[in-house]
Amino acid sequence: MPFIRKRRAQAEASPSPPPTRRRQSPAASDVSSGGEAYDDSTAANGETQGIGSSHEQMVKKLVRLALASEYSRQPIRRSDITTKVMAPGTGRQFKSVFEEANHQLRSTFGCEMTELPQKEKITISQKRAAQRTQTQNSLSSSSKSYILTSTIPPPLRIPAILPPPAVPDTASESAYVGLYTFILSLIYLSPGQSIPESRLEKHLKRMNADNYVLSGEKTEKVLKKLEKEGYIVRVRERDGGGEETVEFVVGPRGKAEVGEMGVAGLVRKVWGRMGTEREELERRLVRSLGEGVEIKRGRNEDEEEEGEEEGETQEGGEEVEEREEEEREERRQSGRRRRSSRRQTNTPGRRASGRRRRSTLVEEEADASEEEEDEEEVEEAEEGDSADE
Repeated sequence: MPFIRKRRAQAEASPSPPPTRRRQSPAASDVSSGGEAYDDSTAANGETQGIGSSHEQMVKKLVRLALASEYSRQPIRRSDITTKVMAPGTGRQFKSVFEEANHQLRSTFGCEMTELPQKEKITISQKRAAQRTQTQNSLSSSSKSYILTSTIPPPLRIPAILPPPAVPDTASESAYVGLYTFILSLIYLSPGQSIPESRLEKHLKRMNADNYVLSGEKTEKVLKKLEKEGYIVRVRERDGGGEETVEFVVGPRGKAEVGEMGVAGLVRKVWGRMGTEREELERRLVRSLGEGVEIKRGRNEDEEEEGEEEGETQEGGEEVEEREEEEREERRQSGRRRRSSRRQTNTPGRRASGRRRRSTLVEEEADASEEEEDEEEVEEAEEGDSADE
């Protein structure tokens, strides 16, 4: 114990030296602070460039995804955009990325992403299921699916400017587009915009497309393809007796890609637009498809139509005058033929020359009187025609 107490006393008696501190020059401190500031600014610029580059990459990915989906006629779903385009932790940038991609699609490719409408609830079971889930999805009325639609003005949407796709080939794509446009037109123009399967088969049979279409492809296979791509929807429902009824309605893609305006354009192209028939056709289209398909005609179109009607009226008047002149000439010719036939039927062999001269004078007088009668008949006919007009 005494030994421990002695060492503790020695430690208390010898104080520890004060810590030494190196003095830094002002130049060194300034250089170190400047280096720290340079490193901070470089890191900030790198982060900014990384954010900008990631945003541009997401826009490019979305454009490529939209073009690839449209090539296979598949909808562009919000879930696919989230998993294949958006980077982790960038969910809030979806709106800006979507708008920038749409801007590039419009300026470069002449199209844009358009949201698809939701599928309609047709059957009773579908309506009941929609009512059960209505409280859960009451705030979400969006389908969260998109397709590419053209932004080219309608007057320029002609085959010479906007040809059908060349994959697999132009002829097959043209036939396919014509077929589904025809089927959608039948559905839109049917009562309630739904057509029974038997009636659709009847129309396809009249077009010689009840069994095979599109270069030997079966009709049922093509209908399933249209249903898969969203152009049409097959609705199956059983009635009270257990019998199944099948109907077809317009699908989301058919509404967005063709719609009422496309159907009206097809009908106008097939049936034409001339005079009173055009007005009747437009009334029927508005009654079947709604007021949205009505053509807003300007003053120039009205003046052109009036000019066409006046030209048709003048041409019709000239044709009437030509016909009347032909009728008059025919009457004159018929009168001459009657007189010549009477001369031939006169009995020859008269004895005295004086008697012949008297008969000749009588015949001439009779001919003159007949000519006067013919002329009077022609004048009476002309007066009757003018009175009718």
